[in-house]
Amino acid sequence: MPEMNSHPGEVLNKLMLERDLTQRELAANIDVSHTVLNSIIKGNRNINISLALSLEAANFRKASYWMDLQLKYSLAEAKKDSELVKKNHAIRIWNELDDEWVPISYLKKHVESLNTPDDLDKLFDIYGVADEIELKKKISNYPLKLFRKSSKFEEKKTNVIAWSALAEFKARNMKVCSFKVSDEDKLISSLNRCFYKNRNTLKETTKILSDFGIKFAILDRPPKTPVEGKSFMSEGNPAIFMSLKYKRLDNFAFGLLHELGHVYRHLVTDKFKEHNFFTGNSELAKLEREADLFAQNKLIPEDLWLDFYLENEEFNDEVIGNFARKNKINPCIVRGRVCFEDNLYYRKRSIYNSKNVLT
Repeated sequence: MPEMNSHPGEVLNKLMLERDLTQRELAANIDVSHTVLNSIIKGNRNINISLALSLEAANFRKASYWMDLQLKYSLAEAKKDSELVKKNHAIRIWNELDDEWVPISYLKKHVESLNTPDDLDKLFDIYGVADEIELKKKISNYPLKLFRKSSKFEEKKTNVIAWSALAEFKARNMKVCSFKVSDEDKLISSLNRCFYKNRNTLKETTKILSDFGIKFAILDRPPKTPVEGKSFMSEGNPAIFMSLKYKRLDNFAFGLLHELGHVYRHLVTDKFKEHNFFTGNSELAKLEREADLFAQNKLIPEDLWLDFYLENEEFNDEVIGNFARKNKINPCIVRGRVCFEDNLYYRKRSIYNSKNVLT
């Protein structure tokens, strides 16, 4: 029996010797050129279906025998091809990771150089790992204790982690100015002026944050990923990513200031500088409450809000508008705070409902 990796030409040559046939004689019997037959016997050319049928017709075993032998040889040779082995390994890992561990289709939409299994190294780069073993380990052990989620939405942990990893990956490639903790008040003032005008707010917000050394971007979510935002440190600079669940000015302003609360009250401290903060219902409610209070008081100073809230019995559009103009606060943000304090106002008509659009 021939070895699995024997070329069919080697087997054919042995049969010719057993039958005392020369190459030229066999070539003439099966109507092929001597050059073609010689090339097959030397292992430089494969046996095709036509030649296999001609050998069968000349009583040199069945055509299926030659095709099986050729297939086994070709497969064995292919497995010796290092490039092909590498490619097939990548295909296997790619398909093994897809969906069960990584939402690849989602990531492909956001990373141009991630398209096929050939780009497996790019996938590992997104997660900050060297190979699939490290990736699975990172996903299995990923800390989500500071992840807030809504109980109204179904969560898929691998999708939450993918969104988080993609945010960190994109942040690594962002260039911003140096960050100074002492610039907190200047930054908040600049943002509030931006919110008050509400013109090209997303673009202006991104520029303001960049000028103050904070990386910022909007990043949409994959399915079953109830995250609204995330704040973390990226190569010495704070980074904030938001999913923009609602395209409302008041919601955006509060969400951004909430993340800035984590930046200035938590991430800049040694205790929390290595943490990631997600918006949702965190196990660490105290930290979330601190971030909420930061957002509330930076959008509307506490003393102004208390005077406004205690001095008025009704918060109609005129009352809200006058307060907003006097203090240069966008009235949509004021009404949003009113609705938060008293849910009844959500159901009341207001001219600010149609104006509460993030531009």
